[in-house]
Amino acid sequence: MEANGGPRPEADAVEVYEGFQDFPFEDDKVASKLYEGMFLFDSNLAAKDWPGLERHVQDLLQKNSAELVYSERWPDRKLAYEIRGMKKGTYYLTYFRAPNTAIQGIKRDTELSERVVRVLIIHDETLESDCEKRLSKEITGSPEEIEERREKLRRDSQEPGRDLTGGPPVSLVPAAPVEAAVPEKIEEKVEEGVE
Repeated sequence: MEANGGPRPEADAVEVYEGFQDFPFEDDKVASKLYEGMFLFDSNLAAKDWPGLERHVQDLLQKNSAELVYSERWPDRKLAYEIRGMKKGTYYLTYFRAPNTAIQGIKRDTELSERVVRVLIIHDETLESDCEKRLSKEITGSPEEIEERREKLRRDSQEPGRDLTGGPPVSLVPAAPVEAAVPEKIEEKVEEGVE
């Protein structure tokens, strides 16, 4: 409105809306980012109704305009401390695309949910490569399982007698020294009269 109380001219209205051209709308795919979400569930509930918990997380994400890209259930594990009387929990790793504005809604909905005990959502530039590796099955399992496999490979490669190139085990018995045999043959030839 103008100072005199009348409507603004159309030219001013265009100038006002020009500033919104770069505003990331929720429908715009460019505005969505890849996030990693770790959901914690009661292990007893997970054992009874795992498909229901997966659907619950998918519904929470869809409600907040997020698209699930990848998900993986991790084995039950002992918690560092009791949460709501629970000593064991089941972790559910997810990768999803969502606009920035959706994260607050997802966190709010998980806090209100009786099924989700905790949630951690992160965004990092390296998530793209991590997600691709999980989708291609290059990486599977929890960080502990991955570290156990790496440690086993390290131990296997450091076994005595093991050829690190993948060949058969190498003998640990030292071979006869080559230098010791050579001078004897030269002395034999000298004694035979070859000078």
